[in-house]
Amino acid sequence: MIKSIDIEEALDKENIVYIDVRSPKEYQVDTIPNAINIPILNDKERERVGYLYKQVNSQKAKEAGLEYASKKLTHFYTEIKKIIDENKDVALFCYRGGMRSNSIANVLSTMGLDVYLITGGYKSYRAYVMDNLVTYEDKFNYVVLHGYTGVGKTKILKLLEEKDISVLDIEGLARNTGSVFGSLAFKGDSSTQKRFESHLVKSFQNMKSNLVFTESESKRVGKVILPDFLYNNMQNCHHILIKTNMKKRIENIIEDYINSDVPDLNDRIIKALENLRKRLSNNKVDTLINQINDKDYSPVIETLMVDYYDPLYDYSINKVEEYDMIIEYENEENAVDQIIEFANKHVH
Repeated sequence: MIKSIDIEEALDKENIVYIDVRSPKEYQVDTIPNAINIPILNDKERERVGYLYKQVNSQKAKEAGLEYASKKLTHFYTEIKKIIDENKDVALFCYRGGMRSNSIANVLSTMGLDVYLITGGYKSYRAYVMDNLVTYEDKFNYVVLHGYTGVGKTKILKLLEEKDISVLDIEGLARNTGSVFGSLAFKGDSSTQKRFESHLVKSFQNMKSNLVFTESESKRVGKVILPDFLYNNMQNCHHILIKTNMKKRIENIIEDYINSDVPDLNDRIIKALENLRKRLSNNKVDTLINQINDKDYSPVIETLMVDYYDPLYDYSINKVEEYDMIIEYENEENAVDQIIEFANKHVH
């Protein structure tokens, strides 16, 4: 049996698995968080059906779509049955909740599998995200961590999160650290704007209190742009400056980037370095590339921090007229304890 369900009700259900039947390309742009992509049409097939619909006629498009989909029905049935056999509900959706999800739902129902069909499909979910996003303006008291590259801001946020304290990991949501090497810390592509906004809403909904710790960011992080209200809220809040020694900063960078199991790491670093020739000079970049090829990362990191990153960060660090607290640490746990103590005393 097919049961229609609206997006709010679907998102409230705990024991549910979302199945996105759209093409992989659509899925990559954005989807309901944690949805599984089982496409009824792959990217090339969808392109072909779209061409037939626009350039020939709708009947030819439907026939081609039926031919492509029929080859995948056994796979759909097998995968959905596995999920249902684990005593989980299944909710299907396509773009508008139309032909693609309906056709699969009907086949599954005929085969005795009960599924939900999300009314309005992904489009209704996107409207839900945009409607909810704006409700979080001025809802949280932020404590923003500032500091040069490598001082361990992200590590400190993770330690705070381990203590069950609310953290907004903007770089993680954007899948980019906002620097020249920003994509190295994350496998795969940077987030799209829509996917970022989806996960941002989910993060807001999961906050355990109205006190939220985050890292100082520009308006743009990688390929995404922060909502105006979030950026403004982060400017008008409590600010803490984090400092540590150069040795510790180098260790943090090696841990975050060099040991991050990124494929073709050296090639990607060298490609990023090539973009810095105008800023650092050809001779310096050539030296850095040779050191990368020799896997001698520490002097490369120190040179980049001193000659490139620190001067860039000076502007944003100095933009804060007066910090509520300055922490200079050698042990991250000690820094975390000081931050928590400050928040307990001053943030309400």
